[in-house]
Order: sequence, then structure tokens, then C-alpha cells
Amino acid sequence: MSLSFQTPLYLVLIFIAVSFAVSYYLYRHTIPQVTRTKRMILTALRGTALTFVLLAVCEPIVQLISSQIQKPVIAVLADNSLSMSQTDALGNKEHILSSLLKSDALKEFSSSADVKLFSFSHSVSPLEQESLKVNGGITNISSALQTSLKNIDNLQGIILLSDGNYTEGSNPLYDAEKSRIPIFTIGIGDTNEQKDISVSKLIVNSIGYVDAAIPVDATIKVSGIPAQTVLVSLLEDGKKISEQKISVSAPSGATEIPAQFKYIPSSEGVKKLSVAVSSIPGELTTKNNVRSALVKVLKNKMNVVVIAGSPSADVSAIMQSLNQDKNIIAPLFYQIPGGEFKSQKENISLQSSLTSADCIIFVGFPTALTSQNSMSNITQSILSRSLPVLFIASRTLDLQKVGAMQSLFPFIVSSERIDEQSVLPNVFSKTKFHQLLQNESSVWEKLPPVYYSMQTFSVKPEALNLLGVKIQNVPLNDPLFITRNIAGTKSAAILGYGIHRWKLLAGSTNETKLFFDVWFTSLIRWLATREQDKFMRVEPSKEFYSQGEQVEFSAQVYNQSYQPIDNADVRLSLHSKQNSLLYETILSSLGSGRYEGSIESLSEGEFTYTAVAMNDRDTLGTSQGRISVGDQSIEFAETRMNKSLLTQLARSSEGEYSDANEFNSLLQNILQRNTMKPQTIEQTNEFELWNLPAFLTIIVLLFGIEWLVRKQSGML
Repeated sequence: MSLSFQTPLYLVLIFIAVSFAVSYYLYRHTIPQVTRTKRMILTALRGTALTFVLLAVCEPIVQLISSQIQKPVIAVLADNSLSMSQTDALGNKEHILSSLLKSDALKEFSSSADVKLFSFSHSVSPLEQESLKVNGGITNISSALQTSLKNIDNLQGIILLSDGNYTEGSNPLYDAEKSRIPIFTIGIGDTNEQKDISVSKLIVNSIGYVDAAIPVDATIKVSGIPAQTVLVSLLEDGKKISEQKISVSAPSGATEIPAQFKYIPSSEGVKKLSVAVSSIPGELTTKNNVRSALVKVLKNKMNVVVIAGSPSADVSAIMQSLNQDKNIIAPLFYQIPGGEFKSQKENISLQSSLTSADCIIFVGFPTALTSQNSMSNITQSILSRSLPVLFIASRTLDLQKVGAMQSLFPFIVSSERIDEQSVLPNVFSKTKFHQLLQNESSVWEKLPPVYYSMQTFSVKPEALNLLGVKIQNVPLNDPLFITRNIAGTKSAAILGYGIHRWKLLAGSTNETKLFFDVWFTSLIRWLATREQDKFMRVEPSKEFYSQGEQVEFSAQVYNQSYQPIDNADVRLSLHSKQNSLLYETILSSLGSGRYEGSIESLSEGEFTYTAVAMNDRDTLGTSQGRISVGDQSIEFAETRMNKSLLTQLARSSEGEYSDANEFNSLLQNILQRNTMKPQTIEQTNEFELWNLPAFLTIIVLLFGIEWLVRKQSGML
């Protein structure tokens, strides 16, 4: 402790001496006379009180210095997702993880470090050593690292116990590269291919038509299985409708085998299609032997009008995909040098085609040749029938004219300058399960680059940015693929051009050759499908949820003039098809007619949802749909430990990787680091005495006691 003043010390001493000298002078003689002892008491009280008054002018400050020994803070992140319940050649992952958390080595480590235990899957939660439950439906390593780095004070290191197979969020390697905290990874599981057979992929159109064949393409992944024959079945709402035998053989390593079906729906409605493969004795798990998708079956065929600014490779690729679908009638109109529109077929006019169209596609339109009269006629035809529009960019666009028509599109023209770049598509973690992305983010990452004009377009507030761009492998938020759905009217935009490369160049590999046709026709079907209730729309964030995952819903509510309503009472009910369980929630307003809400802890099974929007007892709109929970778990898609990722996480953050059987030695290595030594933390607290209430209290108390003594002695 130390005491200091804002004035020189000699002045402080002078003030003290003057205070007591004045007090002695005043009490050297008293009326009436009192004893010498009482005069000394009064002198001391008056002198001390005056000293405190004068010291306040000197602004005394007291410093208190304390120190404590602080252990290094270490966060232990334990992966409690369902993938950790698997048993491979090295044993049960859950038992291995539990034994590490309860080990004597960790207890001894805790005596030298401040260990904070957490489990993670969907989110991060505090963990007791005896309460580990492996039941998480997804693995989000990135979120776990970010939460630890942001929320734990004085963090010196992170110990990650996992199999390294993340199924949600961004690549955690990005977080490790940015981290100043070392990440120590413990790999749990076998790096070898396990004996297993699974349905690894399922590609099917999200919209189909009654009595029209829909291709169903599945991929069967086989590993560690000798040559034999298995059954692959196609099911509609759990009922088997088709079956085929395929020969598999992968005694060592892994292989993928395609399985193709034709699905012909007999009635309209939302159908759940599943592809299931028969189990193999001794396989690692049977929970990945089925994969499902929802298909909305409609009655009629679609009339799609394609308007092109000029012939191009993109136009050719689009027309090839549309013409391959027997349920789509797609006349093409393209501009000729005079600005007029020429039909690909004879005796068909653009105006007559617009009157019967279900969807409009603009490819590189409008251009400098497009007249204002043509733009007005086309715009009026679209607005009068609330037609859905798909916009596809090109380098020949007239951006000023595009801006004049942007009320039809989900974007705003931010710049009228073309700045061409070669970019790759970037799938956002929050949208990768959207129905228009086919649940196949890995396919998007393997597509060839397209051309893009940077900072030319921006997303409207009510639109959804599904795809961004990557330049030199750096992800950006600039929009590449946008959708919008307002009051039942849909629009979409592909803001890159050269997309014929996605059809032609991607067709050279089995993994991506079917991608473009399926994705593009699914997009057209989504656009052309009319909503049942134009004044309210409710959508889940995805159609299939993992067990234990939070189910999120978003809604839009409009009045009959298509103005957004912010004060509606939006209630959503979820009904289980397996039992009578009912879950309810109220969606909260986000403004501009948008609402959101969520439901947690749903049991496994099929659910239908019903949402109602009310305003002063008036029903504004209703919406219905279905979701599936726990039917297929992406946690069982990969059966090997991802040692490569765990090693890179450690290396990028200057940490260290170890297998589970080297856990004890890793803990010793951590403690030997210089940054892991206990530190002495000194803390200094300053108190301005003249500002403390106690300082004034002492002065008043001293003068008060002096007054009482004087009064008892009869002094004036």
C-alpha cells in the first residue's frame, strides 16, 4: 500500500503543522477553565479535523497492490455428435472419448492448468466429466472454436477431441489459421476404410408431374466388402415401388456405384422419396443405408418463354436442358441486329407466348439493341400476370436498361460498369441445405469457374443470397445466385455468365455430369410453382433435420394490397405423424412483413406443420408443409477419422496432433510450453480519498465529537 498527494510533500507537512498549531492556540485558554487533559483532547480533535480538511485540498491517493498466481486456461472441446457413437476397428469412439475425459492424466493436468470442459455438436455447452451424452445431430467444429476463442478469458490453449468429420459450418481450418491460440487435436477413430455400405448421394427433382417420369439418381458407397449382390429399393412415403439388384465389390478401399430409378407419380402432393440399400452382415452402421428427398408433384406441364439478348453458348446449354424435360415447353426468342425478336420456331409470336407462359427466362437481356417499347410490353405482360422471372447475366447487358426493369428482379444494379472476373461458386453454410442447392455443396465446389462482374449487383432486402463467389479460393459475399419470393411471386437471378461451362466441362466427371440439367430444371419448376396462399408463406430452413437439431422457420405476411404486415400474430403448429405429439411456437416479427421462430427437441419422425397469421381476429393467411427429423443422419455419411484435417488444424495454429493413445504424452508436452507456465498477476487499485464518502464522514464525526465535549464542559 502507498499514499501519494497531488501537491508537494512539504506543503502537506506544513498543513498538518498549521492545523495543530492553530488548534493549540485556540485551546491554550478556555472559558470556563477545563482540565489540561480535556484541552489536549479538544486540541487533537480540532487539529485532526482541520488536517483532513486541508488534506482534501492536496488530493490524497491510496494505492493497494495485490498479486495472485494464475494457471493457464485450457478449453477442452469434446465432440458429442452421433458420429462418435460408432464402433470401428479401434473400438467404440464414445467409450474412448469418455475414458479420456475421466483419465487420471487429465485430472493431474487440471492441477497445473485451469481446465474448462465443453461438449459440442449443434452448439457449445459446459460439460461435467460424468455427464457426456453422444446425441448431437451435426458436428460444427468451426462454431466450437469461435465460441471458445471469443468467450473464454485468458485462454492459452484448446484441446479438441473429435473424429474430425464436421458436417455443419465453415471449414474449421480457416478459424485455426486466424487463431493466436494453439489448438491441440486428439484424433478418435480409425483412419482406414470401414466395412460399410451406404447411400451417399441422392439427386432428384424437387418438383414433378403426375404420370411423368422423374429420374432418381443415387450413389451407393461401398468399403471393406467382398464381392456380392445387394438390393437397392425406391420407396414413396415408406412404401416400396421399385427394386433392383446391383453387384458390389470393395474388399479393400472404397468405391461408389450409381443406382438409377424412374419415379412416375400417380397423384399430386408432396411425396417423400427414399432410396435404401440392404444391409451387409458386420457393417459399421445401418443408419446411413437410406437417403430421402421431398418431391412436390403437380398436375400440368409448364410453358417457359426464353428471351435472349443474342445467341450464345449459355442460351444453347439452357435450351438443351429445358428440351430434355418432356414436361417443359420452352419457345426461344432472341434479338436480331434490328432489335426485333426472332422465334426459334415458325409462326410463334413473343406476345402470344407471354400470354400463356408460366415462367420467363432472360438470358443476357436487355441489351443496347432493346427498345423501350419492347421493354415496356414485356414488363407489363409479366406484372399483369405476376409471372416468375429468371435473370441470367452476360457481358453484353445494357445495365442502365436492366436497372429500369429491376422491379422484376431480386437484385439492384449498383454500378453500370462491367468488371469481368473469373470466379468459383461459394456455398454459404446457412444456405447449403436449401432445396435449390440440391443439398450437395461438395458438387458446387467442384464446378468450373464462370465469369462475373464485381460490385455490379446487390441483393434486395427481401431476397435470399444462396451462392457467393470465390476468387483465388477466397470466399466473398458478392451474390452469384439469388432468389426472391414475395406474395407468391417468385424471381431468381444467376449473376454470372459462361454457365454453359457447368453443363459441358462438368460433364466430364461422373460426380458432376448430371448436375446442371437436374439443378436447372428444378430451379424452373420452383419458379413456376404457384403458392397456395399468396398472402402468407412459411418455409423451414431445410426439409430434413438431424436428431436434436433446432428446427427453424421463416414467414412472410402481406395484406390484399401486397403490403407487408409487421403486427400479425403468426402461430405455427407441428404435428407428429407417428403419435399425437403437438409442438407449437409463435413466430416473432423481423420487420418488413418477415417473421421467424424455432422449435427444439423434436423426436425422430415425420411432421406436418400448419401456420396461421391473424390480425384482430381476421385470418390473413395459412400455410402448410412437412419436414423430417432424424430420418437420415449426415453424421454417419463418413465412417473414417479425418486425420488430415485434425493435423492441419494443429499445424496451422502452432499446436500439436496426437492419436487417442498418446493423450497422456500430449498433456505433458502442453505443460512444457513456455506459454503454459503459471503467471503472477499483479493488480493495482487506486482510491481517491477526498472523493470517498468515508473521508467526509470522518471530518463531520470529528467536529461533532468536539462539539459534544465543548457542550458538556459548558464552553462557548
